[in-house]
Amino acid sequence: MEGERVELDRAREVLESGRPESPSERGVVQLATAYGELSTGKLPEFTLSGFERTHRRLFEGALDDAVVGRYKTVANVVTDVSETVVRFYPTPPERVRSELTALLSWLEGPGMAGLPPVTAAIFLAEFEAIHPFLDGNGRLGRFLNVALLERLGLRNAGLVPLDARFFRTSDHYYRALATTNTGANYQLWTRYYVRELEKAYELAGKRGDLSRTVGRFTKPSTQAVLQWILAGSGDWFHRGDYPNRPGYSGPALWSCLQELVRADLLEERGAGKGREYRVKSGFLAEAYGRLA
Repeated sequence: MEGERVELDRAREVLESGRPESPSERGVVQLATAYGELSTGKLPEFTLSGFERTHRRLFEGALDDAVVGRYKTVANVVTDVSETVVRFYPTPPERVRSELTALLSWLEGPGMAGLPPVTAAIFLAEFEAIHPFLDGNGRLGRFLNVALLERLGLRNAGLVPLDARFFRTSDHYYRALATTNTGANYQLWTRYYVRELEKAYELAGKRGDLSRTVGRFTKPSTQAVLQWILAGSGDWFHRGDYPNRPGYSGPALWSCLQELVRADLLEERGAGKGREYRVKSGFLAEAYGRLA
């Protein structure tokens, strides 16, 4: 999507190390941290000043200081990825605050009385149409969208890969969003949004159930170790990190891990007691790609 300039493998490295080396990578860390907090109930404030604070939190040090946490003072346009075709002209700067105020009034009134997915769809469309900041509107709008889903009672919305669905269908995302520019027709966009939200929840459920992968292995010890690994954070781990409640011997655990390495599920580094393992990113991409 627009504004994302960090490759996925590099993003994973940055999130694991917590040491970004560029402004864009710092933005990745800050955005991931904010998304992670949504599932704990820490939601952004849906007010004019709240939007400014959230923009600052997500992009401080990642975007130009002159635009971070400040509503735009000059006109901006939305272009395609190549920045050669103008998709639409957002709200002019002098009307940003009034239109955001109207959007918030609608949200706290009729919006809260509507169906949550439809309310979230309309809010996202209107926020992107206003495009209140000079940069970061897409990422901020989609973050606020997920936060709003949580606020509206959709459980675990922060853990659902809705942004990934938008990314996989980005052409359709922009086409459907463009149909709302007049403010009069939300049918195509809402239909697209609700369908992708449903698929995102379905995908999240399937990602949480990798029983077929575990079932490929016949040894109970290997199955137990793999279940523990897949339930983890994806970071590097040592053999001794496994809680080993069943009481498997050291050689048995080493054999399990080597079986998973040979099956191309794990990668390893180091030697001896310092050897570390983690799930291979290629395996995750393949497994989740099939589910998508």
